[in-house]
Amino acid sequence: MAEKPRFYDATITKIVSLSSTVKHFVLEYPKEADANFIAGQFMMVHLEKDGKPHKKPYSIASSPKLVKDKNQLELSIKLVDGGYVSTWFFGLKEGDKIHTSLPYGFFTVREPWTENIIFVGTGTGVAPLRGMIHKLYEQNCDKQIWLIFGNRHENEILYLDEWRALEKAHKNFHFIPTVSRPKEWKGETAYVQEIVKKTFAGKTEGLDFYGCGLVPMCQQLKSALIEMNIPKDKIHFEQFT
Repeated sequence: MAEKPRFYDATITKIVSLSSTVKHFVLEYPKEADANFIAGQFMMVHLEKDGKPHKKPYSIASSPKLVKDKNQLELSIKLVDGGYVSTWFFGLKEGDKIHTSLPYGFFTVREPWTENIIFVGTGTGVAPLRGMIHKLYEQNCDKQIWLIFGNRHENEILYLDEWRALEKAHKNFHFIPTVSRPKEWKGETAYVQEIVKKTFAGKTEGLDFYGCGLVPMCQQLKSALIEMNIPKDKIHFEQFT
């Protein structure tokens, strides 16, 4: 049974530009607020549009530990051309308050961990994956963990330094970025589903897949995994529209 959402105002305490079209927002909640959630879940942002209530879901890009330690959570938001809420977000400044509700969703890591874990994301689809990965390492997960992360351009790889640092800190973390429209990029250039097929060819057991991104990518990835004979109960998705 889904947990009943809780409604709170939050203060934007930090805004960081991650690329020309993506910003990272830190939201802080009052001390008395219960902003707990499970890594991978999403929240709702509530505002008005044309004088009527309007809401928009955003995946939480941080681990629940940030709530426990600082009453904070993080969002990674892409400015969508003509997007009402993303345009509104990009007009906000540090110190502004927004109205939110949480938690929502069932896109969470299955426990106990019995398989190695493969995360596949594109663009801001990496947001819930980031929260999940940080949570796993806070729990000292000893499984092999992959992040296959696709973007169009090399200057759009969100949290790149963070992934590189995680790779250095943990021998069981494997980061594979891929860029579909490279300029000077020397790494992978195939779509994420092709990277998955190449990396895990012939390995159909002991793997648990979590994919997040726009609907076409998720559907193509799902088809690739089924083609690889990955059991359907080992394929988990959160699709963005």
